[in-house]
Amino acid sequence: MPKKFDIFISYRRKGGFDSAKLLYDRLRLDGYSVSFDMDTLERGNFDSELESRVKKCRDFVVVLNPGVFDRFYDPECNPKDDWVRREIVCAIAEGKNIIPVILDGFQWPKNPLPADVEDLARKNGIDFNPKYFEAMYVNLKQKFLISKPSWTIRHKIKIISILSIVLLATGIYLYFETKKISQQKILEIQLEKQKTDSILHYQDSIIRHKDSKKQTPTLKIQTEPAKKQAEKTKDKTTLHWIDHRDIVGVAMYEKLMPIGVQKTPCSGNGITISANRPSCKQINNQIMCSYIPTLTLSDCNGKLLGALKITTEFIGMQENETEAKKELADGLRSADFSNIISSIEKHKNK
Repeated sequence: MPKKFDIFISYRRKGGFDSAKLLYDRLRLDGYSVSFDMDTLERGNFDSELESRVKKCRDFVVVLNPGVFDRFYDPECNPKDDWVRREIVCAIAEGKNIIPVILDGFQWPKNPLPADVEDLARKNGIDFNPKYFEAMYVNLKQKFLISKPSWTIRHKIKIISILSIVLLATGIYLYFETKKISQQKILEIQLEKQKTDSILHYQDSIIRHKDSKKQTPTLKIQTEPAKKQAEKTKDKTTLHWIDHRDIVGVAMYEKLMPIGVQKTPCSGNGITISANRPSCKQINNQIMCSYIPTLTLSDCNGKLLGALKITTEFIGMQENETEAKKELADGLRSADFSNIISSIEKHKNK
């Protein structure tokens, strides 16, 4: 079965190839199915393949450069040998969505077009200026084309977002499960050590009792290790993250997770850590988000303890703010935070 193309691009190789190729490459990149270079076909296959492609397409884009219609008025030129003319005739006959793309310098001829292609002059066209290609291209997609990109391209942002959320959730779940298991093992070791210490203390108290005939309070000896453990827990400094609930904040939090930063309320002599947010602005038709990470450390009462800053600037530039911030966050995840982490641990150990 021949491949089905949604968009057919018709052009003169002399004067129209470069512009047609630029349109073809951009449309293909955005996920459209495009038929472009019919001149590469063997003459024996041209008639059937031409009709098949034009009949099956939804949009017929014809590039109009200066001189594109010269052969239409040449009495020595057989219309059947003019491929551009045959493509236009076929598109008109099949009632396709015909979109003239008008290049600089093109003018409609003063003489009427031949009857089989005269309907082309009544079609609404779009001006092609290389300096403003992006604006023209967006206008072409939004107001002229009937065809749509492939499903995966149209929903690329949603697919990436869902996969990112799933991977992030899986990573966080595995991290906390691993941490939970490690804490349980540490607790078991501590309890076993307390039990051993209690037995040794108890045995020592019995020996002393026999020697001195004095009774040593067993309860005090048994609970002494637990008391010391409580004092250690009380004095321990904890780290607490203030979440901004965006993808950049998530990336910053991931970088600090290895040193025990948690999304829990600050208590005791804990330290809260918060980060600044990126700034975004529009440049031409794209959004640029820039970010120089700065971490603010405070105690649980809001007293400022210090500020830590990374001199590296992270930048994301995409068609929308969400994608720009995602690119920026990817840069953060691969950055070296060793100096920042070392500084936070110094504050924690003061």
